[in-house]
Amino acid sequence: MDKSLISAFGRRVRLGMVGGGIGSIIGETHIIALRADGFCDLVAGALSSRPEVAHRSAAQELIDPERSYETYEAMAEQEAARPDRIDAVIIATPPQHHWPAAKLFLERGIDVICEKPMTRDLAEAQAMLQLVRSTGRLFCLTHCYTGYPMARQARAMIRAGALGAVRMIDMTFAPGDHGTSLEPEDPADRHWRFQAASMGATSILGEVNSHAYQMATYVTGLEAEQVSANLSMFAPRREVYDNAYLTMRYPGNVMGRMWASYVAAGNDQGFSFRIYGETGHISWNEEDPEYLILKPMAGPAVVYARGYEATAQAARTSLRYRAGFPEGYGLAFANLYVDFAQAIMARALGRPFAQYLSELPTVEDGVRGMKMIEAATLSHANGGAWTDCGTRL
Repeated sequence: MDKSLISAFGRRVRLGMVGGGIGSIIGETHIIALRADGFCDLVAGALSSRPEVAHRSAAQELIDPERSYETYEAMAEQEAARPDRIDAVIIATPPQHHWPAAKLFLERGIDVICEKPMTRDLAEAQAMLQLVRSTGRLFCLTHCYTGYPMARQARAMIRAGALGAVRMIDMTFAPGDHGTSLEPEDPADRHWRFQAASMGATSILGEVNSHAYQMATYVTGLEAEQVSANLSMFAPRREVYDNAYLTMRYPGNVMGRMWASYVAAGNDQGFSFRIYGETGHISWNEEDPEYLILKPMAGPAVVYARGYEATAQAARTSLRYRAGFPEGYGLAFANLYVDFAQAIMARALGRPFAQYLSELPTVEDGVRGMKMIEAATLSHANGGAWTDCGTRL
């Protein structure tokens, strides 16, 4: 990271947040991540749809009461008119609010950091893509696991041919703790991700599997052409599917499989990948993220550890501490904020900024994810039939 940008820019990047107030796990994570390296300040927010929670949340984060808003509509209008307006907005609401909120801010010249899945459906995702392109604003989709140095190392190694041509892609994102595996006795206590009203009965494809699919595309550069999906509902009283098995066909006869679940009882995070090529495979586990394992065919395994000069530049520039001092999830998430903030600062200073965006999940990734979700939903409805993902954006 280039901290000289902060002094050249003259201040930290000013951020606002929609959603993410008291009681929001992902909101708290965003706040920790944006503050971790000193590139950003949270200065405004419409932090809850409940006014009293919104204002209490803003006070807790020391946001000026004048910049604590009860609706994101008011926030977009009033922030855009301020001389000290926010540079970017974080959208940390349930998915059905992502597009209408992002649209208001993009139209007012404000960059967007958006939670995944990007939108409620494919039509909204395509509209988001067109608006981002037409306004020229910066957009980051917070597939936060791409911020891990060793995920970035995997991408660099695969692109450099460490496995030869990729043949098989194996992705798992299967937590199974009490909060995901069991339904509350009172349906009113359901988290929004388990409410069909948020993204429909197949919401697991957006909430969990979208991370796995985006990571597969990120590290291999491949986008699925077809999917066959089988979804199940295990937890009693549940109204959304809580387990998904997907088989994917990629270009060049590459095959993939993805397992997404909420009911892998005993698992904690349960996110990992293994990519097989002509000459060996590479594997990574998010619960032990400091290490990436390359296993050549007929040769000993080679363990790559975060923090060494032998790693790729994308991995090295994502570091804060030397080898042996683990960084973990919070700072992986923070890498997205560092990269995005550096791009905002460099652009404002008239400097090249594309390099700061090169590792970040994009609006195009969001559209690809929604295409996968739509195709997998249709496949399941048709008994697992192979269904085109429609790879053209």
